[in-house]
Amino acid sequence: MSSINSPKYSAEDTGRSRECEAVCKAAITDVVRRAVAAGWREEEIALHLADAAENYVIYLATKAKRKVMAANNN
Repeated sequence: MSSINSPKYSAEDTGRSRECEAVCKAAITDVVRRAVAAGWREEEIALHLADAAENYVIYLATKAKRKVMAANNN
């Protein structure tokens, strides 16, 4: 599994979103490749990754209010 680097941009910088997108894409590609190598079909992995992402967004939206802050204050 590939490592995920810390953000290079501050939370207010517009480059952070593009950087996060690239990090997520690389991580998802890694997961899909490993799952396919283990015998899962690419389509079923993609569908369930999308479901998991949607469920996590719903969890965040319904969670009690909290201050959102990057773990490394970046």
